[in-house]
Amino acid sequence: MKVKLYDEDVREFILQYRGVFLVLSHDPLFNKNLRSTLLRHLLIKDDCVFNVVNQEQLHKELRQLTSQGHKVVFFVEREINGKYSHELVQFIKNQYAEVMVVILTGEVAREILIYLHEIGANNVITKPISPDMLIEKIAFTVKPRGQLGELIEAGKKLNENKQFDEAASIARKILEIKPGSPAALLLLGDSFVGQGKMDEALNAYTEASRNGKLFLDPIKKIAELHKLTGNIEEETKYLERLDRLSPLNVDRKINIGDNYMSMGDKDKAVEIFDDAIKLATKEALAQVNRVTRTIAEHCIAGAPELSEKYLRQSLDSKKGQLDKSDIETFNRLGITLRKQGKWEQAIEEYRRALKIAPSDPGIHYNIAMAYSEGHQFQDAFNFLDKALRLEPELWNSSETVCFNIAMVYYRAARKEQAADFLQKALGINPSFERAKAMLREL
Repeated sequence: MKVKLYDEDVREFILQYRGVFLVLSHDPLFNKNLRSTLLRHLLIKDDCVFNVVNQEQLHKELRQLTSQGHKVVFFVEREINGKYSHELVQFIKNQYAEVMVVILTGEVAREILIYLHEIGANNVITKPISPDMLIEKIAFTVKPRGQLGELIEAGKKLNENKQFDEAASIARKILEIKPGSPAALLLLGDSFVGQGKMDEALNAYTEASRNGKLFLDPIKKIAELHKLTGNIEEETKYLERLDRLSPLNVDRKINIGDNYMSMGDKDKAVEIFDDAIKLATKEALAQVNRVTRTIAEHCIAGAPELSEKYLRQSLDSKKGQLDKSDIETFNRLGITLRKQGKWEQAIEEYRRALKIAPSDPGIHYNIAMAYSEGHQFQDAFNFLDKALRLEPELWNSSETVCFNIAMVYYRAARKEQAADFLQKALGINPSFERAKAMLREL
């Protein structure tokens, strides 16, 4: 039932509310996945997906689509051309408040997910993603869930239009339905601030914070309220609480240090400023990492040995601080090594990646492919079997992946399963000649 409900939510967004999807991504697999999901799963034949390749084109499309009355969901990669898109996301949310932003990323640490939401992301998609999950993510982005969600959205609009009494009434109505709702208490607090009732606002925000332990917005509101009333000590206390929950915000660290300077605690200010510099240095190191990866990507086709050099340099630059954000680099290095026939070295690198992310189906799949290239078919089958247990829909990402799975099963003397995956490959692409030929051979 849920899947159908989400399907209808997305169809309604497109057909009734003139919803469109604007995509800034150089990942052909995601672009293909989005379009095929809309066409095959939702039967949406309207051209509602617009792709842009750079920021200049993005701004032009956004102006045009919003001026024509379209509701826009903007998909953007966390990294574009080796640079984080965080500032772009913040700019979009400031300039186009109605645009819903979904950030595309590989598997990342919890702190990064929190930070992405904090800078304005309405949702985050971890790739690869199945069609059903993609529909669910879009549905949760475009439609408030049920009556409470609709009331909260209505209350926010009233506060934006300075209709504070009406917004407060809606907040109280929500609290009757769901006592202690953090979102309703935030709505009520915002209406109090608009009316100049700062003590009542503080009480509402504080209760929201108690009821939503990992909800950052109430703590932000409390900090902003203390700043507004000139209470630097209380503001700093809540900024530090935010910093503990979401430690990747450099600007907030600078604000905390600035407050300690204002309070005359120079030593504490220096400590906080040093932390901000360390974080900025780490981000700069990540920038070096991204640049070397980008260079490696340009070299992979014509000079795989250079690509190997730069990818190793990228991993070495982390100096023992490898995390899940480096999985893609390991995968690229493995592919580069396999292009040179170094399948055993590729497996060594993939195994390093497994220590960071032991449950990543993509790594298990890549190890299977490397073993297959080395004609170690039973090992290939074992790792492929684990990949499919971790992600049963892995085959659905592309006809090539599906075909590769079939080949491993075939070479491991499991012809019936091989034939099944060849049929699935033809289901994705009916004109896939290699799958047809292999099926005839079977």
